[in-house]
Amino acid sequence: MKTFKEQKWMIIVYGVILFAIGLVDLILSILDLGSAIKVVSYCIAGGLFVIGLLHIVANLIKDTKSFFRGALALGCIAIALGVVFIVYPLMLGDFFIYFSAAFVVAISAIFIVKAIIGIKFKYKKSWIFLYFLLATIGITLSILAFVYEGSETLKQVVYITMGALGVAVGVAAIVYGIKAINKKAE
Repeated sequence: MKTFKEQKWMIIVYGVILFAIGLVDLILSILDLGSAIKVVSYCIAGGLFVIGLLHIVANLIKDTKSFFRGALALGCIAIALGVVFIVYPLMLGDFFIYFSAAFVVAISAIFIVKAIIGIKFKYKKSWIFLYFLLATIGITLSILAFVYEGSETLKQVVYITMGALGVAVGVAAIVYGIKAINKKAE
């Protein structure tokens, strides 16, 4: 079970990185969007470097018999993406909007499917309503993101939202990792 314990530590590391990036993004998006794009790009690059190095080192320590495994490949890809975000930091601005919009459309589709399943299996009406409401809000925001792609206000709203989500998911990952480690220790 040693690998499971190591995975819990990686979840905590990912949570800390995501929390830090989300917090920096949130603060800078409110204060100065132009610098937020660059700083978030550098933070993402730094996080990718750390994740990449952790995976490469873990692969080399743990798996000395075979050179090319999933962790090694993931580490190399993470470092390569980190280099891209350092070399082209402003590319993140447009990419982030499109990625966020596509991600929200995908999540909205999942909410629609959950609502339809809820209707079929007679879930509480409040859950079905919530699923449809979240899907409608997500699709509407995504359409606005594609229609008003050059808008600075939209970029700021997207960056603030993503920063808040990064902080929330980072805290959740840290808490989950710590609870999982403490539970296993008992």
